[in-house]
Amino acid sequence: MKINGIAIFLLIIAIAATQFTPFAYAYNPPPVKWNKTYGGSRPDMAYFVQQANDNGYVITGYTSSFGAGSTDFWLVKTNWNGNMQWNKTYGGTSRDEAYCVQQTIDGGYIIAGTTRSFGAGFSDLWLVKTDSSGEMVWNETYGGLYQDTAYSVQQTSEGGYIATGSTSSFGSGSEDFWLVKTDQNGIMQWNKTYGGFYSDIAYSVQQTNDGGYVVCGYTGSFGAGYEDFWLVKTDSNGNVMWNKTYGGENSEYAYFVQQTNDNGYIIAGSTYYSGTEFDVWLVKTDSSGNMQWDKTYGGSLDEEAYAVRQTSDGGYIITGFTDSLSDNRDIWLIK
Repeated sequence: MKINGIAIFLLIIAIAATQFTPFAYAYNPPPVKWNKTYGGSRPDMAYFVQQANDNGYVITGYTSSFGAGSTDFWLVKTNWNGNMQWNKTYGGTSRDEAYCVQQTIDGGYIIAGTTRSFGAGFSDLWLVKTDSSGEMVWNETYGGLYQDTAYSVQQTSEGGYIATGSTSSFGSGSEDFWLVKTDQNGIMQWNKTYGGFYSDIAYSVQQTNDGGYVVCGYTGSFGAGYEDFWLVKTDSNGNVMWNKTYGGENSEYAYFVQQTNDNGYIIAGSTYYSGTEFDVWLVKTDSSGNMQWDKTYGGSLDEEAYAVRQTSDGGYIITGFTDSLSDNRDIWLIK
């Protein structure tokens, strides 16, 4: 994604072909069907997009062009062709940034991020629930005196919400994984921290088929290197069932996890694999977190992956960025 300092450049790629070339240095991208920009005269950033039930798209991030503060949560709803239908800002006089949005079973949206405008401390985890038109239904902050952030949120099977990110207010170290469970009105039911003495940050959470949760991110407290992929599996109450680290002697960062059709897990992120630059790293595990295989993709410069999804053919689609296959940093889509 390229930001010109003025507007979001949102690129949503529709792929018509059924054949994909596995990773190769012969760069042959699929055709772009359309692209749209949304924004004002100051920087505006998108962090997450999801297809909505009406086949349009909902996008969240932050805006400094609109709203009440230096940056506000920004929710943009488009039709199937990317034309904006409406947009809403949420925030106060300070910095508020949204990192994830999910459509809810009532047709509305749940947004997760961090706020410095409200809450108890320096920054708090912030959840905002809206109706189908983006009007705020409720909002809740969670945190302590220091920095607390949500990077991922999902509605759970009983209608509540599970959010994950990091906390500096609670736990064992400078930053810990933080898992927060709420009811359908955003009232906290429980929260759990996982981590050690150093920084441990969670970026993705998913409810699993057994009613528990799987959380991924990176750990500086455990594992083989400076930072490693960290996968934590919990029961329905957030109690750890098992956890696994993956990595070498340098740094690995996991940004997204999904349960796969065989009840294992697929994790996407980056590894300091070559000893000089970062490569995309894809790790597949079984249902107990044991690694089954891993793959790296990259060139002589930096590449990172921020999301992965299993596709209908049993393979995977990965997105992130590449420096090696462009004259400037570009979106990278790998099948």
